[in-house]
Amino acid sequence: MSYFRYKLMEPTGQITSGVISLPYRDIMSATLHLERGDNITIYVKRLGLVASFLFRLVSLRLRKRVPRTFQAEFFSNMSLMLRSGMTLITALEEGAGTSGRPDFESDISDIITNIQGGATFSEAADKYRYIFPKTVIYLIRIGEETGKLDEMLQDASDHLKRVQGIISDTKQALLYPSFVFITMGGGVIFWFYYVVPKILSLFKEMDVTLPTITVLILKISEFVQNHFLSMILGLALVIVIIVTSYKGNRRVKRTIDALLLNLPLSGTIISASTMAFITEYFSLLIRAGIDILQSMTILKESIKNEVYREKLGEVREGLTRGEGIADSFRGTLIFPLFVIRMINIGEVSGTLPDQLAYIAEDYKNKLTVLVATIGKMIEPIVLIIAGAMFAIILIGLFLPIYDLVSRVAGR
Repeated sequence: MSYFRYKLMEPTGQITSGVISLPYRDIMSATLHLERGDNITIYVKRLGLVASFLFRLVSLRLRKRVPRTFQAEFFSNMSLMLRSGMTLITALEEGAGTSGRPDFESDISDIITNIQGGATFSEAADKYRYIFPKTVIYLIRIGEETGKLDEMLQDASDHLKRVQGIISDTKQALLYPSFVFITMGGGVIFWFYYVVPKILSLFKEMDVTLPTITVLILKISEFVQNHFLSMILGLALVIVIIVTSYKGNRRVKRTIDALLLNLPLSGTIISASTMAFITEYFSLLIRAGIDILQSMTILKESIKNEVYREKLGEVREGLTRGEGIADSFRGTLIFPLFVIRMINIGEVSGTLPDQLAYIAEDYKNKLTVLVATIGKMIEPIVLIIAGAMFAIILIGLFLPIYDLVSRVAGR
């Protein structure tokens, strides 16, 4: 991409000027591009390396991630317009113009410019991965080769909607327990920092003999009071370190992913979510005509969980050695027997995409059931833990009161 400074006269007679990014290096090609639509160029000059760098730096802006639901709607609208007979350029312009997002419209305009400059739609879209995920790029490429771009875009839209449903169910399932335990922890800290010290100070003033459990609560309360700020800052620092390491260090990420998979509740949710995600993607890629090895490579790059990413790499190695699909999955020792049996049935009968779609739907239903029952699963655990903690605190506080009452009654 090169930057050109231009001045031109539009058909209305209005003079416009500015700087434009174009997929050309020579002045003639840029001039021909600018003169489309009966414009008359007055001045065109290609910016040098320094000026181009400075302009790119000044015009650089933080791109907002395009929501998956927005992508799905855009691809569905594109499919509908192409099916109705619109050209690709017109469909892109219409789809971007009704988006209500200037940044998105600007990016689509750049894609249109690249297409007009000779690039294919998949080549132009590949530079904007936050709009067109890798899987969608492959579908667009297949659509261009087969002449069924409208069908591939609709498949991409349906796929993104299903993936969004899986991710939404997963987040919803994890949200409730996270909220409960954070709230419970905050309540305990509040008691030790604010409530307990006031009651215990009263006992000290009245010279009440404190039992062992009350002394222990007193020491915990004093520790929380003396180190409250340090505890908050330390907790924040630990969270930042863990998040940073999780994003930047694959070994740390793999360790945390393995730990979460081995925990009872999170392991069930993450396993169901990941299996739904893998089978959904795998079904789509095979149905689109992508070969098994290439599909496995795309799957491995798309999965965020390091444990499953590693296992998919093992599946690909098994396929490379000439093993069957089901046997390759069986050798990883992580995929459920139900999944392996269904893959084997699909492999033998030639209905692998249908079997994978069935598995994805089954795991998506499991996630939906988990979301519906997660509260009932967590409530007994929360009641037991919270009840035990507050029972200990109350016993520690009421024992001195009982001692005090006994002493007063004895007098």
